[in-house]
Amino acid sequence: MAKQVLDGKAVVQDIRSKMSDLDLMKRYAISSVGLTSLFKKLVSAGLMSQEEIDSRTPLTQASVDLALFRCPACEMPQFVEFDECPQCGIIVSKFKQKQVKSDEPDPTLWPGSTPAEAPIGVVASQEAMFRSNLRRTGLYITRGVHALGGAKWKFSTGGWVAASPAIVENVAYFGSMDGNVYAVNTDTGTEEWRFGTGAGIHSSCSIAGSTLFFGGLDGGLYSLDIATHREKIKFLTAGPIYSSPAVADGVVFFGSLDGKLYALDAGSGKVKWEFKTNGPVYSSPAVDSDTILFGSLDSHIYALDIQRGSQKWKFKSTGPVSTAPAIEGDVVYVGSADGNFFAVDMPTGEERWRFPTNCKVSSSPSIAAEVIYFGVVDGTLYALDARTGLEKWRRVTGGAVYSSPAIAAGLVYFAGADHVMHALDTGTGQELWNFKTNGPVFSSPAIANGVIYFGSDDGHLYALS
Repeated sequence: MAKQVLDGKAVVQDIRSKMSDLDLMKRYAISSVGLTSLFKKLVSAGLMSQEEIDSRTPLTQASVDLALFRCPACEMPQFVEFDECPQCGIIVSKFKQKQVKSDEPDPTLWPGSTPAEAPIGVVASQEAMFRSNLRRTGLYITRGVHALGGAKWKFSTGGWVAASPAIVENVAYFGSMDGNVYAVNTDTGTEEWRFGTGAGIHSSCSIAGSTLFFGGLDGGLYSLDIATHREKIKFLTAGPIYSSPAVADGVVFFGSLDGKLYALDAGSGKVKWEFKTNGPVYSSPAVDSDTILFGSLDSHIYALDIQRGSQKWKFKSTGPVSTAPAIEGDVVYVGSADGNFFAVDMPTGEERWRFPTNCKVSSSPSIAAEVIYFGVVDGTLYALDARTGLEKWRRVTGGAVYSSPAIAAGLVYFAGADHVMHALDTGTGQELWNFKTNGPVFSSPAIANGVIYFGSDDGHLYALS
């Protein structure tokens, strides 16, 4: 018997309209087993969150097919068949032919670049956290902005906005140095709510289920209920928190200028473990499977067992490490104030290669299809081959690059002390557009549904489209 194939778009709409499980089974003529299979496929495809499904009573294992068509390059799911991907623009038939015939670049596959710049093999999901995901790759599987129309809106706060926003559905969550976390409607740019801490906020928000996590310069790690915007947890450390938290398997991880990396139970705020370094921890931790990685101003990069907080290895540079590492495969990529950018073997902590910039590395790296992008204090953005560490291209701007680059659909976005958000072609480094704010930009852009969101020291959060 042929398996039933459902209209994925209609199914998602029905589920989000609060249709009951029974009504869903009646409408689509499926059993409880089939309904569970359907939920799993929607989560796996990135079309619904696990939290949405968990709010319904889970059923049992299943087998039912969903009419989804996934791009072989960027892996974004679509509800209809296509040859030119509406998300990344790749020509699917040529891409498949090239995979079979040769590994040589074909510039017709990916408009404006080559297959090396296409995010092949990346899971199609966007996490609501700093650098897009727990591995801190800065890669967003969504539409980019190839031709800038202008500012969709800008939202004013009472202080610098150095944090990167977290976008969930149609709300942007971010902190300001005025001491508030804001929830702003992404369609209108209007405030939905704010939560005051009384101290500046540099840490970017992370969202897990219905809870928002962030750190404050008062040394507090906060969690808020998103629906009620009420405080659930306030855990005080002995130093300001610049580190953006990572939430994995019910545990929140973050660093403090007291020199420690903390692991707290995300529900209760109880300390599971803490790890002491010999310097302040500005770095935001990256998570991969059973390992958590971060840098310290003691000049080391640390790899810890995620369950026990025990040290697996540490890698020594000759300068402070304040940026977040990024993980791709079995390699950790991170820059140091000693002017070097490093590739470190994940299993052993041994150096694979280093790239000298002769200037402090001031942004966290981004990774897309074996190319690494990062900025330095002299105003240069570099693109390196991830396997060899050889330079592919560089772009010089008018000021230090503080903003960690973000990548979407063949473009890399970043900003810095020149007050300008830049959009470059990932393959060539050619600038396609730029947008000037009225202050330096420390905030790293977040990308959702063809809109770029970032903050500026002029006190605004911007939405560009």
